[in-house]
Amino acid sequence: MIKQTYPAILITVLLGVSLAGQTTPRLGPGRKYSSIERMQIERLKAVHADRLRYQTERKPVSLATGYNEYRAVLHAHAEDAPHTGGTRPELLAAANRAGVSVVMLTDHVRPERDFINDSWRGFHDGVLFIPGAEDQGFLSFPMKSIKGNEMKPIKGIEAGKREQYIATVREGGGNIFLSHVEERFDWPTDQLDGLEIYNHHTDVKTEGAFNLWLQGTLTDPVRLPQLVVALNEYPEEVFGAQQDYLADILAKWDRDAQQHRLTGVAANDCHHNQVFTVTAIDESTVEVGYITSKPTTTRITTDKVRGVAALVKGRRPGELIAKLDFDPYERSLRYVSTHILAHELSEAAVRDALRSGHAFVAHDWLCDSTGFAFVAMKGGKRAAVMGDEVKLGGALVLRAATPVKCTMKLIRNGEVIQTTNSTRIDSDVKAPGVYRIEAWLEVDGEQRPWIYSNPIYVR
Repeated sequence: MIKQTYPAILITVLLGVSLAGQTTPRLGPGRKYSSIERMQIERLKAVHADRLRYQTERKPVSLATGYNEYRAVLHAHAEDAPHTGGTRPELLAAANRAGVSVVMLTDHVRPERDFINDSWRGFHDGVLFIPGAEDQGFLSFPMKSIKGNEMKPIKGIEAGKREQYIATVREGGGNIFLSHVEERFDWPTDQLDGLEIYNHHTDVKTEGAFNLWLQGTLTDPVRLPQLVVALNEYPEEVFGAQQDYLADILAKWDRDAQQHRLTGVAANDCHHNQVFTVTAIDESTVEVGYITSKPTTTRITTDKVRGVAALVKGRRPGELIAKLDFDPYERSLRYVSTHILAHELSEAAVRDALRSGHAFVAHDWLCDSTGFAFVAMKGGKRAAVMGDEVKLGGALVLRAATPVKCTMKLIRNGEVIQTTNSTRIDSDVKAPGVYRIEAWLEVDGEQRPWIYSNPIYVR
């Protein structure tokens, strides 16, 4: 959805001014429909039907990893900036409803706050919270406060300062991941635990055509009621309408992982700040509100947008015409997750799993991915799980299994080497390399990425 640049762009669109270069939709791998087309009721209904079908077809996965599995959310914001609309108690309640066991907070750094000591840490109502920050281009999770050791803004700072910051965060077992990779393709990753291989904000940033369509819909007397119905009846499908495959980011991951182990994680980038209202002011004016912790409003009159007259007809002054809440925390948390493989639910175990690559990323809104496994077998015994290194030889077999039938791709050094439409894939390994799995689901005639495993490194 729209992210943080609302007022200037929205006013331009609501007044009917076109933005050159913003109107051509992009279609990524596996796509048949643009995000605008995906918002049609018949498309949303078809996606919903396929999601329900997959849930009924789910079966337990018999392939074992030897670990427990915990659903985690990284890159989560609450009470940390003027544009963040949600609270920590709201985030906690949503985590429990969404089946999330771990929330790794990533506060926007403000000088007066200590993002470690002034945040939540430990268990709250059964959910493990780990404090951290979105800072200097990273998701930073130090073991203890680094207040006073933060760098100046990274732009213009020499690489040595960046390396010093990384070392400060990692001291004593802290974790650090490259964030918003689309802005930092040339940044090295050899000193990091990993990087975001999917970020929801990243996914929507290039959706210029969709964002213009959405903004214009807020004062369209035909499209606005249709959008209200769509969001009420198919909230998950609306939220996922812009989901795409971030090929450039995955390519960087594949390249860098051939040089050093590198954990891929998901970034929900949730704020609960995509809430819009349309209110009647008088017989010729509506007020469009964008609700964050610092609400913004814009008044639009019929002399600027003709559709306003139909929107306010028969309405009392102050009457709410529509409220669109796109990103409540629960919906965001269900959308994409990082599944942690660990022997116990503790901060130390979660940190170690992320450092070791014992995790996978899944768009669980499409289908619950719980149970997915990717392992290396030797002599009929498990020799490694995703994130591990294993030596070539000894009749080495890579094996993956999913809870529903899907298109599974085995990828070596960034190249697809085997594809199957099944719940299982097996491959005899004849060459060293960095091997990972992607699982795709067919939804409304489109192939959508579902699961990304972390690699098994065959040496």
